[in-house]
Amino acid sequence: MCHIISQYECRQFRESILGVMPHHWDRREDTFLQLAHFRKHKRKELKKTQGKNVVNNVHKPIEHNPLGKDDTNRISKVIGKAADLAGSAKGKKSLHTVYIPTITNYTQVWWVPNVVVAHEKEGIEAIHLASGRTLCKLHLTEGGLHADINGDGVLDHVQVVGGNGAEQTVVSGSMEVLKPCWAVATSGVPVREQLFNVSICHYNHLNLFHHGDFSRSFGRSFDPSGLEVATPVLLERDDGHKHRRGSHGDIIFLTSRGEVTSYTPGLLGHDAMWRWQLSTGATWSNLPSPSGMMENVVVPTLKTFSLRAYDPKQVIIAGGDQEAVVISPDGSLLTSIDLPAPPTHALILEDFSGDGLTDVILVTSGGVYGFVQTRQPGALFFSTLVGFLIVVIGVIFVSLHLNSSNGGKPRSNGQR
Repeated sequence: MCHIISQYECRQFRESILGVMPHHWDRREDTFLQLAHFRKHKRKELKKTQGKNVVNNVHKPIEHNPLGKDDTNRISKVIGKAADLAGSAKGKKSLHTVYIPTITNYTQVWWVPNVVVAHEKEGIEAIHLASGRTLCKLHLTEGGLHADINGDGVLDHVQVVGGNGAEQTVVSGSMEVLKPCWAVATSGVPVREQLFNVSICHYNHLNLFHHGDFSRSFGRSFDPSGLEVATPVLLERDDGHKHRRGSHGDIIFLTSRGEVTSYTPGLLGHDAMWRWQLSTGATWSNLPSPSGMMENVVVPTLKTFSLRAYDPKQVIIAGGDQEAVVISPDGSLLTSIDLPAPPTHALILEDFSGDGLTDVILVTSGGVYGFVQTRQPGALFFSTLVGFLIVVIGVIFVSLHLNSSNGGKPRSNGQR
């Protein structure tokens, strides 16, 4: 008998699925495996009102006189009560002996992984580690970012397109074609509603570009042909509320012209508010050659990562064909990296030096390069040190002055 995994079965693990997000798939390098702990969704119990019986018309009512049992016989009634007591005692005993596998360091508890999640082109698939059986397989639209961007517990999808693939890309859940240099976010699987529709190209504070198909900047018309975009990423940001990891934050966009744009979800989870935009040197171009073939395709990078191990604060890295930049969550440029050759894969962020700092690995058609992050004292440290030295010098000067003033006074011999 063939067992078909449906979307309904994945709804039983809705919280666990959100825990393995975000998800995106653009090329085969985006396929990876992830260990996780899946638990079924717990439904809220209905509050019972005293003196009022809850009527359930769906389930069959309990039969008071089951077949094979004679309630008029006292002996059978006694045996039945004894069997019920034995069963209830056994059930209570089993509840106390349930073992929940966890790992703890006495300050934090982790669930022991029971599934391996495969992030694939078609979506995600959760496979039970003990039996190898597929628990659920959720089909997700290829391209774009899949994550709970507004923290409402519903999986969202953010799509963005440049000038090359605008005619072929359709907004999820509708027949609308994506406009060049625009981003559309939808909510739900399948799609229930549209969250926002914003521009990721040159932004002006008069908000004129958001209501027109194209904009004019410095007297020149905007030409979207040849414009490429990277898959957006979610930058988690603390807003004072508790959210699931990998949900709720700013959505970061990158175009081939080096424009990095940040939007944050609206107050009620709908619409999006523009936060900042930065023009960087992370540019690239994949225009075809005169023969119509592209030998080495430049793969851009747009990721979020932590500069140090176990650091909850994240920064943004955007990479083009000649330069990569690291940007803070508020849109400030932290540093830039000159790339010796155009990347053929997205930049890899790992600590290969073992010093606790995140390093960068560049893969090109001619070789592999590694960039090591080094510790350098910042301006804040030096200013604090200088201030501390000034305070110490002041204390020493005052103490010497007091000692000299006390030493100049005549000593009293105690005689009159």
